[in-house]
Amino acid sequence: MSDRTDAPAGTQEQLFGELRRIKLASGFSYGQLADRTHYSRSSWERFLNGKQLPSKVAVEQFAAATGADPRPLLDLLGAAGQAQPPGQDPVADEALAPGPAAPEPGAATSESLEPLTAEPPHSSPRPPEPAPARRRFLGRSSWRRRLGAVGYIASGAVMGAVATVLVMGTASGAGGAAKTPGAQASGSGTGQGAPVPAGGKVDARCSGDTCLRRDPQAMDCQWDASTSHDTWLRGMHIELRYSPACHAVWGRIENGAVGDVVKIRDRTGLELQATIRTDRDTYTQMLAVTDDAPAESVTICGAIPSQKQLECSPSPNAAPSPNVVP
Repeated sequence: MSDRTDAPAGTQEQLFGELRRIKLASGFSYGQLADRTHYSRSSWERFLNGKQLPSKVAVEQFAAATGADPRPLLDLLGAAGQAQPPGQDPVADEALAPGPAAPEPGAATSESLEPLTAEPPHSSPRPPEPAPARRRFLGRSSWRRRLGAVGYIASGAVMGAVATVLVMGTASGAGGAAKTPGAQASGSGTGQGAPVPAGGKVDARCSGDTCLRRDPQAMDCQWDASTSHDTWLRGMHIELRYSPACHAVWGRIENGAVGDVVKIRDRTGLELQATIRTDRDTYTQMLAVTDDAPAESVTICGAIPSQKQLECSPSPNAAPSPNVVP
């Protein structure tokens, strides 16, 4: 991943300008684009403000979400990519590429994490415990995490107020109709779920067990997805995403760093994980859910291996087996 430079910028500026024009016409915010795609708010901010060239997949998702024709945008992206100096490639699609064929259930993978156990009482010396007010930002607190945490706090406050108004309005206007299971609101403002495509219909390409170990984007499961439950770890947002149309869930982390891990486990012990290879976000393949084993029964964990830290939801006691954590 690399930032935009002062290299030939004609086609790049044209691409960025066209993306901004389409976004303005659609009325979407960065958060709404993130809900409709598998790229985070911060990624879309970089793409649309000319800080970084988007990937081909990002452009295709952008066009699908806004109803725009992707062909002119892809042509501009191709020309802009050719204008990039050597070594200045557009952002990779690592977050959207779960890799080669998925392993069979129960098979070991090369991404298996080393167990994280509590440090023994007489292990190597540790730095002094930081003051509580600063604990969140020490150790791995680069300027990126500091700014990310502040941004999420501010956006969370605003979106929380908006969500409260919307929920109250929905309750009074709809007579308190029951929610779709697994689609309860999250603290990140994604409780309303990602709106469906322009046609208004979610044409999912799998359902339940047929979604197992499949990519949610490839199966069109992201369109009606919402956050079932989530948690935070040092500014990293850890979410379990649920699609009613696909009857499936997947894990997603945002505002992380290369090497951070997201892992999910259902009540039968089946586990899937993904590691950030580039950029700041990634997501797992899907697990199926049923009425007997709903989204709320699936545990999601986010790990920072470099700091030997792990955070799980719905509760620490429901954490996956020991090989989940770094």
